[in-house]
Amino acid sequence: MNVRSGGRVGLGVVLALMVGACRQKEAATQAPVTPVAPVAPKPSAAVDVKVDPVARGRYLAESVLVCGACHTERDYSRVGGPVKGAPLAGDCFGEAHGMPVKVCASNITSDPEHGIGRWTDEELIRAMREGRGRDGRVLFPMMPYGDWKALSDEDARAVVAYLRQVPAVARSTPRTQLPPEMAAELQGLAVPVSGPVAGPKEDLVARGQYLTTIGQCGTCHAGMAEGAKPFSGGIPIPGPFGQETAPSLHPADALLRGMNEDAFVARFKTWKDVPQVASRQGQVNKLVMPWVFFAGFQEDDLRAMYRYLRTLPAASPPSAGK
Repeated sequence: MNVRSGGRVGLGVVLALMVGACRQKEAATQAPVTPVAPVAPKPSAAVDVKVDPVARGRYLAESVLVCGACHTERDYSRVGGPVKGAPLAGDCFGEAHGMPVKVCASNITSDPEHGIGRWTDEELIRAMREGRGRDGRVLFPMMPYGDWKALSDEDARAVVAYLRQVPAVARSTPRTQLPPEMAAELQGLAVPVSGPVAGPKEDLVARGQYLTTIGQCGTCHAGMAEGAKPFSGGIPIPGPFGQETAPSLHPADALLRGMNEDAFVARFKTWKDVPQVASRQGQVNKLVMPWVFFAGFQEDDLRAMYRYLRTLPAASPPSAGK
């Protein structure tokens, strides 16, 4: 990973790249975007709080937080990077994925020895939202606890309820070993949650903001320039198949400028039925988005996210020399 030292571009950029570096392994080809019917149902204003917590947790873990993108072994020689190992039994990442050291996403199945079977609910929620392991160490920020601080108490409990149902897999993953200086720099990232965390208000834009936050959109689509606004794009995300620059998600910029709400939904849903065939020989992977997971987003949620992104102010242009 080529990271400049000093100023705004340093460890902060390294940390911002961690999630994207994991996701760089997502797929080996771009799926075509197909149009959807122009008349779409209006999204509901709020999450159904009566939904079964395990079902809600499964949806969040699989399609919004995309836990399996890092915690499950994948076959990256095939389109979409389908699962090749036991779900949520752990995986490791190294220099080929832009990591400064070997980083392992642990086994989070219900196994009591190698997984989370002996963790309390509070310990799991603290790991997700505060970045502290069961032993008190600060977790490597490929675990996006900076974004997941916004995860509501109700949704955090739902994710834990789902993880308790994941079949146990007796598989160990190596513990991430960080150089002392890197470990020291991470200490300030594990900030305790100071009080109850409520879900979004019964408003589509607020709901969209919530989902883009816990879905880590702003982390991968962050700006590199000094003073750049969130979602303004520009971070280069390296991986074994090449490097991709995260585009701006501001409505006046190229990606969303000509994209209506239906096309936005289709961009995600198209991946639901992508054949998991072998990648073409020599094909360069330019995908950093976890499309095969995000295809499971509920349509109402995608529409809420689109409505929120449409409210973003114009992105700041890069400063001279940045």
